[in-house]
Amino acid sequence: MKLGTKIQLYITVMSAIVVILINTFVYFSYKNFSLDAEMSQLEGRGVNIMQELQNAIGSDANTRAVLQSHLLSDGFIVLLNETGGQELRITTSASYPEDFEDYNTGQYRDVVTYNDIHFVMVSLPIIWENGEVYNLQIYENIEFLYDTFNILQWILIISTLIILVVIYFLNRIITNVILKPVNKLIGKMKETENTSGYTMLEVNKNDTKELKDLSESFNEMMLDLKENDEQQQAFIMNASHELKTPITVIDSYSQMLKRFGKTREDILDESIFAISDEAKRMKYLTEQLLSFSKAAQARENFHPEKLNLVQMISGIKNRLEPVYGRNIDMHYDMDYMFVTADADSLDQLLKIFLDNAYKYSSDDIKIDITQDNEYTYVDIIDSGIGIPKEDIDKIFNRFYRVDKARARKTGGSGLGLSIAEELTKMNEIKVSVESAIDEGTTFTLKFDRAKEEEDENQ
Repeated sequence: MKLGTKIQLYITVMSAIVVILINTFVYFSYKNFSLDAEMSQLEGRGVNIMQELQNAIGSDANTRAVLQSHLLSDGFIVLLNETGGQELRITTSASYPEDFEDYNTGQYRDVVTYNDIHFVMVSLPIIWENGEVYNLQIYENIEFLYDTFNILQWILIISTLIILVVIYFLNRIITNVILKPVNKLIGKMKETENTSGYTMLEVNKNDTKELKDLSESFNEMMLDLKENDEQQQAFIMNASHELKTPITVIDSYSQMLKRFGKTREDILDESIFAISDEAKRMKYLTEQLLSFSKAAQARENFHPEKLNLVQMISGIKNRLEPVYGRNIDMHYDMDYMFVTADADSLDQLLKIFLDNAYKYSSDDIKIDITQDNEYTYVDIIDSGIGIPKEDIDKIFNRFYRVDKARARKTGGSGLGLSIAEELTKMNEIKVSVESAIDEGTTFTLKFDRAKEEEDENQ
């Protein structure tokens, strides 16, 4: 169902409910007010008749004459004795039924129906001349009121239908006016499907705030898609280029082996070593590509928990020192420093920075762990070749390498720091870099400090 149809349907239904409730309230309020007014008026006349009868009983006047003098223009009067028998009945029409209410010594008023004729009635107790309590019942025909009620009922029904029809068409007009810019915006969005580029929508200053926000959000989405597409294209090109180099080397040495491998032993040895090195490089590159893909999809298996950073880094240090063949010096303020992160991704992140320090320096690696009231800091320090100032902002780009010749020698792929950036974003870790040429590089990881539990240092 279209949005415009839904709006029309909802508003029309709600309007119908409101109009019906209001008209129902008007009808029954008017009916009750009219009937109550008639009964109050009749009750006042009944009290006057009762007083006249009391005076007539004391002066031996004719009670029938008193009742006839107070007879209504359209109705009847009934006088009942204590046994419920009818002592007297005076009526303005012989066609009225002989029915009446049961004997009652209390005073009350009501609306009754006899032979489909509506009456308001008042029942009053009267002390008769013999000391008995008689029951005076006065009935007034109110068919004219019910005729008015029926007319009012039809007026309200017809007016309700007219109002609903008017509301429906007004809703249709208003909905079309409101949705016209939305439909125009949808049309522009569909036009982008037929274009090869990423078309931006023009934000109209006269549009409502919601439409402006929608247009701006669409433009931002287009920019994000464009950027992502460009990154994917660059990634494919860079990956192809990186794979092309070792493949070219392997192909060249293979051709040399075909021509001279059987006759020249020096070329045979050189080719075997070169092909082996390039094969290792291709393997490492494919592993890095796989790691990058896993890092981008790691959020599915992301499980943050409270970790003791000192204990975790100590474990990594003990595992990597034999592999690197050099010392990793750790300095920390206390044995327990807690952060909240995913254990697997944090382990991979720290290994990337340590591996980077190992590749681009020949001295020992230093790790400083400190904290203040809000944050915990991990500084990974090397004394290597350093990074030029103009390249620091680019080192986290995929396949970017400061010194490509040095990168080939160390086996770098240009993906390690890109993977590290994905992992820091996932764990909400801030990373900063300080470096100087021929002095070394410091990568600083900034963690939000987790609430510490009771431990030996507390």
